[in-house]
Amino acid sequence: MKESEFSAFTLERYRLGELSPRVKKEVEDALAADFNLRSCLEELDASDRDLRLRYPANLLGLENRKHRLRRRFDYTRVKAPLFAAAILLCILLPVFVISRNVLEPSPRIGNGVTIASASEFPQGGQTDRPKGQVPVGSELFLYLKGERDPIQSDYAALSEGNTVQLAYMAPAGSDHYGVIFSIDGRSVVTTHYPYLRGQSSLLVSGRRILLNEAYILDDAPDFEIFVFVVSTEPLNVEAVLTDARDIAETAETAEMIMEKTREVFETCEVETVIILKQ
Repeated sequence: MKESEFSAFTLERYRLGELSPRVKKEVEDALAADFNLRSCLEELDASDRDLRLRYPANLLGLENRKHRLRRRFDYTRVKAPLFAAAILLCILLPVFVISRNVLEPSPRIGNGVTIASASEFPQGGQTDRPKGQVPVGSELFLYLKGERDPIQSDYAALSEGNTVQLAYMAPAGSDHYGVIFSIDGRSVVTTHYPYLRGQSSLLVSGRRILLNEAYILDDAPDFEIFVFVVSTEPLNVEAVLTDARDIAETAETAEMIMEKTREVFETCEVETVIILKQ
């Protein structure tokens, strides 16, 4: 099977472990050699995560897809035990909750450290943090077409027509939001993420994510700076891009752009990659 023959359905079966050993190895070899194919796989992962965040399975009445595909047994054999267990749970659960509230109002561990209940934390995936605290641990990567490893340092020399692809990593453990844009030597601002106007800036956290589209360098002179603005709070994408255009119009050099960017987005984490244009 050639790389061009790998469909989204085949990649989906690869993610679920449904392929034969032979086809699985063919897919893995293709993923190692083709960053566009890797991007398709990352997009499927991101789509699943976004769906789970927006529409929890317990609200939709859906079961885990992998389990649904793999289960092969007769439900009629377990209907009666499940029904009996459900009745028993309905009887015992209220008793357990009441007794827990009366006997254990404030569970503790270790040296008197209180475990907060779920209601004491902000809902919707937000975490409590001091106002103005800047997130840390995000990364921005730039790949040159045909290379498996990202460009390791700033000021790498590239030329018009070179094709590059961006990837990001946001810290695991909580939701992060980001905007990725670039400013070139003509002061032109290009948006790379989110992909569409009005799309959420929510990031996939905890692993490296390749953006959906590659980027062909044009004939803009001197430099191109790629900027990744990250926050633990939802970002107003249009406001971020407006600030980016203001920076591009007022800063004359690459160093001034980088300095101004960190000043403007001082409450966010800012990661940059700068390349020189030959």
